[in-house]
Amino acid sequence: MENVFSGDILNITPFKKGFVFAAKKPTADGRLVAQFYGYDAVNDAFVHIKKSVYLKVKFGFEYEDIAAQLGDYVSCDVGVLGDGKIMAVFPGGEYHIFNTDGSLNVSSLLTYHGSPVCDIAVDGAYIWCVVPNENCVVKYAPREGRILLRVGGGETTAFERPGALTLIGNTLYICNQGSYKVRTLNIQTNTVRDYRVFDEKVYKYLNIGAKEFVWLKSGLYRLD
Repeated sequence: MENVFSGDILNITPFKKGFVFAAKKPTADGRLVAQFYGYDAVNDAFVHIKKSVYLKVKFGFEYEDIAAQLGDYVSCDVGVLGDGKIMAVFPGGEYHIFNTDGSLNVSSLLTYHGSPVCDIAVDGAYIWCVVPNENCVVKYAPREGRILLRVGGGETTAFERPGALTLIGNTLYICNQGSYKVRTLNIQTNTVRDYRVFDEKVYKYLNIGAKEFVWLKSGLYRLD
């Protein structure tokens, strides 16, 4: 496991050929501002990027309108729905869906048993989210406005404070901050297995081509 970034990361957004992320940077007068970075899998390189590049990767061509409406464009996780709409989900369960022209379509709050969801993994017309306070993963239908399925929670110990998830094929990779584990969920069989175990909190798992990365409490790492 190789450390590739040690700064105070705020959020990571993957795309087909890499990922972009924002990190805190102290200024000379003691303030903290966001600095933006990108990873290019083709050249296997990390680079500083402009805010506009970060926003375009995260929100698409209408990034200026979407970012202006959100205000906080860093802490949300985003996904492109099957119809091309952009869905942004905040850690408190607040979500917004934007049309392809950047106009706001829906704003609402998504919770399960009164607990907010966070993160988003698009699965066709549906999305998967984690519910940290309920120790579970849920499948949500945006068009119907309802949760279709829950995995974990209750008396089970499948997930412990899950905070993020990544969908690759039929497998969800779920980062558990309580157990320091990345666990997998086969969305066809609902089978849960251990994938990787760490010595500290794990915030995000990324699979870019043949390369794997993980965002831990101490920084960003490339997996062996």
